[in-house]
Amino acid sequence: MLLFSNHKRIAASLLATMLLLVSPALSAAPKQLTLKYDLLQQGITIGTVKDQLSVTGNRYQIASLAEGKGIYKLMGERTLSSQGQVIANALRPNRFESRQSKHPDKALISDFDWSKKVLKMQIKDEQATDKLSKGTQDLLSVMYCWMWQPPKDKQVSFAVANGKKLAPHTFVVTEQTTPLQTEAGTFNVIKLTDADGEKTLYLAKDKGYLPLKLVIQDDGKRMEQVITSITGQ
Repeated sequence: MLLFSNHKRIAASLLATMLLLVSPALSAAPKQLTLKYDLLQQGITIGTVKDQLSVTGNRYQIASLAEGKGIYKLMGERTLSSQGQVIANALRPNRFESRQSKHPDKALISDFDWSKKVLKMQIKDEQATDKLSKGTQDLLSVMYCWMWQPPKDKQVSFAVANGKKLAPHTFVVTEQTTPLQTEAGTFNVIKLTDADGEKTLYLAKDKGYLPLKLVIQDDGKRMEQVITSITGQ
C-alpha cells in the first residue's frame, strides 16, 4: 500500500488505500450515493477523496477517486473500483482494480472466482493466485460492507484483498459515547479498530453505518480521512 518515503510515502499510502458507507438491510440500502472526504496529515489537508456507490438490483459498483493538493498533486490521481453482487445481505466482490494516473503500468487487478474459490491477481505485469474464503472483501468494498452487515459482535474477522495479497483482518468493535462532529453533520458512532492498532474506522451508527472517518497511524505519522459531504438516495 505504499509510495515514496517518510511523510510523503505515508501520504501516498493513504491516497492509495483509503480511497477507502447506509442501511443494514438490502431493501433499505441506497441506490446512488456520493461521499466526499478530506485527507489530512498531522491535521493538515493534503488531498480529497470522492466515492460513488451505485446499486442496481443485486449488483453493486463502487468508484473512488483520490486527488492530492499542493505538492501531493504531483502524485496524480488514484482510482479504485469494486464491482460485484449483493447476496444474502452481503457484498460479494467480483472484480477490484487500483490504478494511478502517473503509473498506468502499475495497475492492480483482482478477479474473484467464487465457484472455484480462487482469487486471481494481476500485480503490475505479474500473475498470482490465492484461496478465497467466505466473506472476503476487497480494499474498497470493506468500507461499504457494513451497510448490509452491521457489526454485531465485539470482534469481526474476514480476509481483505488489497490488490497485492489476501490478508486476514480482525476488527475490534467499540461504541464511542461522544458524538463525532464533521462538516457533514454530527453523528453517533462506533469504532472498528484493526487488530494491529494502526487503523481505526468510525461508522455512523444512526446513519446506516456510513463510514465517517478513518485514522491511520504509521511511522509516527497520523493520517485521517474525514467525511465532508453526503449526497444521494
